[in-house]
Amino acid sequence: MALSPRDHRAPAWGPHRAATAPGRRPPVRRAGSRVGALLLAGALVAACHSGDPGTIKATPVGPAPAVPRWASIGCAGGTITTGRHRFQGRDFLVKVPDRRRKDPQDSGPMPLILDLHGLGSSGFEQAVYGRLGDAGPARGFVVVEPDGAPGRAGWRLPGMPDGHADIGYVSALLDHLEKGLCLDRRREFAAGFSNGAGLATALVCGLGGRLAGVAAVSGLNLTRPCARPTPTTIVAFHGTSDPVVPYGGGEPFGGRRSLVPSWMVPADGSFDLPSVSASAAAWGRAFSCGKTVSAEPASGVRRRTWTACRRDARVDLYTVSGAGHAWPGSLAVGAGPSTKKIDATAVTLDAFANGVLRHGFRHLPPTAGVTGADGPRGTDDHDGIGERDAGGERAGRPPAPSAPPEKPTSPDPNASP
Repeated sequence: MALSPRDHRAPAWGPHRAATAPGRRPPVRRAGSRVGALLLAGALVAACHSGDPGTIKATPVGPAPAVPRWASIGCAGGTITTGRHRFQGRDFLVKVPDRRRKDPQDSGPMPLILDLHGLGSSGFEQAVYGRLGDAGPARGFVVVEPDGAPGRAGWRLPGMPDGHADIGYVSALLDHLEKGLCLDRRREFAAGFSNGAGLATALVCGLGGRLAGVAAVSGLNLTRPCARPTPTTIVAFHGTSDPVVPYGGGEPFGGRRSLVPSWMVPADGSFDLPSVSASAAAWGRAFSCGKTVSAEPASGVRRRTWTACRRDARVDLYTVSGAGHAWPGSLAVGAGPSTKKIDATAVTLDAFANGVLRHGFRHLPPTAGVTGADGPRGTDDHDGIGERDAGGERAGRPPAPSAPPEKPTSPDPNASP
């Protein structure tokens, strides 16, 4: 290629340049430099083709590991960690399991428990009182304890004015958590105490089957079942001497209506609660359960179980004789005695860990943005978690260790199916 006169003024390598008279050819040493560069480039190319062991070769990158389609979008890089967070003007506490101690490679989707506090309490107080914030992560659960709305310190329930407001908040909070955490959308649960138990139970219908199970401590009868709820695992605990939410039904707080906040007054003005046993039986009927049996897991503790239900739903009611408005296994909170004969925390975690997966998970839509989450449907739905054998118990699992050996009794002839 011909060189233009400007090419003679191109800078030479190095800080100085030898003077060249106008019209003269550039020094020969510069042409030699070009030849040397070409020879060096040729040598490098030859080395690459000769299999030089020092050559860096690119390795083809395969597809990212498949993620189960029930994994939440947070599995693609969620940012929520253990600690206090805020969503829609409300604080919530998060405790994430430290699974690295057991398996540094374990980063799969985790089950979630929403733990709902009672009236006048908070997420922090519920974490201390119910102990799910510590016991849950030790069992592999993410535990989230939200606060009620500012100025309310409680939860609106169906039948109250604007009774679905907190169901809407919980739904939005779950969406937020699924974006920020790597969650197993088949294993999302709710637990609660007193007013929080009422909301946890209301979520069975309010969230349209989104939850796999709920636990209601001292508040099952605060919410009635809908006509045909999605099959769910329900475990409930209630003391027969509860002065706040009476076991036998009737008005809360023993009829002292001045203790009921104005925002909790039912829209129809009626304070008449059904009995706890009637509420459990109503859920059994709503789940089309065909069998009711009773057992005594500990002295003074009676368990009634509704089984043979539609799509493996199950209802367990633990009635604690003489107990007040309390969380069994924890200290009394000034509304009657508690009990150490049974631990509601351990029983709840066993029920959630051993229960069936969220019903309808075969039809969960794939999570957008998660690699592998849109795989073939119906081919990898089971990982052995939550499967039940023909008898209704989880296959391949030993009995739950939470309570002493039970004293089985005959089927309860007086129980409603």
